[in-house]
Order: sequence, then C-alpha cells, then structure tokens
Amino acid sequence: MTNASISTYPKQYPFLTRQEFDIAAKSFLEQSKKSGEYDGDLWVWNEHEKLKGFGYLSRRLIIQKLKNDSINENITDIITDDEQFEQVEEEIEDPSTLNITDTAAEYFTVDYHIIYSASYKVPVLYFNAYRKEPSRLEDIKTAGFHGGISQQDHPTLLIPFYYLHPCETATLMKSIVNTSQPATSNSNNNNNLLREISIEGYIRSWLSLVGNVVGLKIGISYFL
Repeated sequence: MTNASISTYPKQYPFLTRQEFDIAAKSFLEQSKKSGEYDGDLWVWNEHEKLKGFGYLSRRLIIQKLKNDSINENITDIITDDEQFEQVEEEIEDPSTLNITDTAAEYFTVDYHIIYSASYKVPVLYFNAYRKEPSRLEDIKTAGFHGGISQQDHPTLLIPFYYLHPCETATLMKSIVNTSQPATSNSNNNNNLLREISIEGYIRSWLSLVGNVVGLKIGISYFL
C-alpha cells in the first residue's frame, strides 16, 4: 500500500536546506518504524546536546563477515539484534549449515549516523566499526567496505569517524531523476524516473544507493 500523504519537494533539488533535511529525517524515522514491522530495521534521532535542532539519525548493526578462501569472496550479512546474533554464532560452529567450506566468521559492530552537511547541502553517512576497539581503515576495507571512504571528527561527537565523502551526492541524486519532465509531472507521467525526489523520500532513496557500500541495506518495505 502506498503512502497517500502529500509530498513536498526541495526548493533546489538535489540540495536540501537544514529545515528540509529535518523534514526528511522525520519522514525517514516513520518509514523505519513501519519497515520494522517486517525486518526490525529501526533508526533513532539523536538531539545535539547544546544546539537544539542540530541532531542526527543513528542506527547500530552487527555485521557478519564471512571469509571463504576457496572461492576468494567476502560475504556480508546483517544481524539486527543480539538474539539473532547468538543464533547465527551457534550455527557457524557447524560449517555445513553455510553450504561452503573453509569458512571463518568475523563480526563488526557498526554505528551508522546520517548527518546534514551545511557545506554540501546533502546528508552524509558516517560510520564506525568495532571488534573490541575502533577498527583501522585497513580493517574497514577488508570487511568489504569500499568506496570514497575518508576519516574525520564527527561533527557532533567530535571523535574520529569514517564517512562517505559527499562530493558526488548531488550528481548521484540527479542521476535517478528525469530533469526533462515538467515540474508538475511528478505524480502523473508514464516515465519510470520522476523529475525530483520528494523531501519525504530523499533519505531512503539516497541511502538505498550508498548504503550497500558500507554494509547498510534499505529494504523494499521503506518504499511501501
């Protein structure tokens, strides 16, 4: 069933103002709650301790990395809660349950944060991965996390975090729309590409494109 609520659109797509980002984040939280009925995929809003209205979205996952030396592939699965984690951990003791051989399992706890960039006027995906201690960049890459990954202090927490550089985000968001369509055609055209992505759908659309790079998947339930 599709969402019948009225959508609004950015004033200067593909860019977002701070106010538009806040609207997008609120909508994304609602989409997360609805999707959680099916897959437990939930995000939360973290308010800035000193600057009201300058919060960010966050989510924590346990990422399972499977190494298969015989086929030289990395397989990444996502575990959404501690109970499932224990279940999978027990099953991995028996390699036959995985249908692959010579397999060793490693786990990362990953914190994902979605933060607004005032410079680029787009959301930015920050993350940190842990075993017992924060992982080095080499560990991040060997875990199957690839792409334009950099490191800098978290804008709110002021501790080192990895992030996907936002320099190409605007270009990426333009690539999934049809700018040749008239502005009034978002709801009534036969083309598969809309002229713009609505504010309410911006984060889910963006994250569905960039999330897989760092082991973060957006399910179809976000779009229902």
